[in-house]
Amino acid sequence: MLKKFIRSLLCLLVAVYCIGSVAYAAPDDITGHWSEPYFRSLSAHGVINPNGKGHFTPATAISRAEFMRYINRAFGFTEEADISKYKDVPKNQWYYQSVRIAVKYGYISGLSATQMAPEKEITREQAITILGRLCKINAGTVKPSQLKFSDRAKIATWSAPYIKWGLDNGYIAGYTNNTFQPQRSVTRGEAAKILYFFTGTILNQDGASYNSTSLNRDTKNVTVSTPSSLMGMTVSGNLYLSEGLKQAAVTLDHVTVKGRLVIAGGNVQLNHVQANDLYISSPFTGREIKVTSAGMTSIAQVTTATTAQLIQTNLQAGAEGFQKISVTGDKNTPVTLNGRFADVTLTGKNRMIAAPDAYVQSLTVKGASAIEGSGTIQNAVFAASGSVSAIEPATYSFHKGVSATIKGAKVSTNRTQPNHTLSPSTIQMNAAGDVVFAITSDDKSAVRSVMLADRMLENGTQYVYDGVTGSIRLLAPAFQGLPNGTHTLQVIMSTGVNPTAVIHFSGGTQVPTPENNIPQTNTPQNNIIQDDLRQNLQFSAVAGHVANRDVMISLNIDQSVVVQAVLLENKQLAMPAQYTIMGNQIILKRDALLDLTQGKRGGVTVTMMLSNGKTLSAPISLI
Repeated sequence: MLKKFIRSLLCLLVAVYCIGSVAYAAPDDITGHWSEPYFRSLSAHGVINPNGKGHFTPATAISRAEFMRYINRAFGFTEEADISKYKDVPKNQWYYQSVRIAVKYGYISGLSATQMAPEKEITREQAITILGRLCKINAGTVKPSQLKFSDRAKIATWSAPYIKWGLDNGYIAGYTNNTFQPQRSVTRGEAAKILYFFTGTILNQDGASYNSTSLNRDTKNVTVSTPSSLMGMTVSGNLYLSEGLKQAAVTLDHVTVKGRLVIAGGNVQLNHVQANDLYISSPFTGREIKVTSAGMTSIAQVTTATTAQLIQTNLQAGAEGFQKISVTGDKNTPVTLNGRFADVTLTGKNRMIAAPDAYVQSLTVKGASAIEGSGTIQNAVFAASGSVSAIEPATYSFHKGVSATIKGAKVSTNRTQPNHTLSPSTIQMNAAGDVVFAITSDDKSAVRSVMLADRMLENGTQYVYDGVTGSIRLLAPAFQGLPNGTHTLQVIMSTGVNPTAVIHFSGGTQVPTPENNIPQTNTPQNNIIQDDLRQNLQFSAVAGHVANRDVMISLNIDQSVVVQAVLLENKQLAMPAQYTIMGNQIILKRDALLDLTQGKRGGVTVTMMLSNGKTLSAPISLI
């Protein structure tokens, strides 16, 4: 009995001792230390954790493998690469997976082709170089001799540009004795501080919505590694959407980025986003990053270095979207464009795909690029030979000695805006009768229709087009009901460049009689636009206005009749860039209307030319 009591007492004493050990455990080793706030923040996000004793050991130098582990956690990196070539990374070591992940994301390389040196202490110049690679900076050509430190001769050539970048952004600093000490080992406390300011606010809660209250007060950058939404915030530094997103969705809504917007992963929706510099780059070949701009988004410069799709849709009036795009990736990393784009530059041996609805106003080709797809390119400048384009730009030019293959044919001669003229350009007619006009053209194009004094003429009864000789013969019925005076003959060409001639006619009557007139377009027999729609065609260039949208016009016409051309203020529109036809609806593109109505007030007139020789006209009120 006594033995049993003693055993129980001993067990109780052991339990009390253990409880006391937990309750009175030694305090951590960072309270009051200069590195405390950095460790507290990074530990809360699972980046740097204390050891089994609850210590962070801020003064201890860290290894290359430890720095990799911190990076992987901070940016949500999880995918792994084959590292069998590195003979000093055993599979049974704790850092084996960390090294595999680091190599997969491409931010670190070995000290040689077969040596990673994971247990070797990481140096200051190695650490800042890794961060520069993560930020996708253009390292430039900074030389060690250009740095201000007295020990600059010890700085490696490969690290000098990154050191300059790190100094400029405050991620690293020199010492008070004017040295940088590039080979000095980085302590855990130093690593915590560097990562704290480099990552800035870490947003890594899956599916969360963040706003301005989510941001740190003492850092500038923001790092996103999980699918989420950012709304109503200004990022004073860089916004980094990490590779860890893979292809998950991220939405930026009313976000302004003062530094660089880096998109390394994800399917990203930009609504009302303002930034000067967008850089798109991923270490994964073939994994497409999708970025869509909408609303009042304006990005001054976009650089794509890897596979990406850029979409512009539902931009509001005044928004500039992706203003200038520079493609730097190779032919294994295509960039697909979908929407309207003002300025695109292919910097080298790039690959660009224009979606069917894509419209590129200006394309500059500086290398042997591949241009694919079926979109529209208005003008192209070829500055280097070897390009192959499946799309024929409306106009193009070549630098001296340069050629390109366009739609299967080798071309080296500039193509300017097609020029069409009518001859004679002026004619005097004293009576109705046949008259022939020759069409002089420097481009292969077809005649779509003919107008005389704003009236569409009927093919076969009022005019005849001879495609062999390239001539238009006006027949006597074309002049029936035409009043005396000066009238314009206009030939509508498939290129949109419509030649004109002037006819001075004195063989008619002062006031034409209705029975001699060609039927007017406001009678039911001519298949007018529905009256209720004619009175409600409105367009506004004001962002957010209810009328700031595509203009849809419903036609009440026979199914056998087709729309051959659409004119706005007598200027022929291009399809599909400026309008599309869906069933019995004409859809005038909002982006095109913004350009075509700029500076105009009151209203404009849209005219549809039909295959039966008739025209339909309707006013659009500009409000």
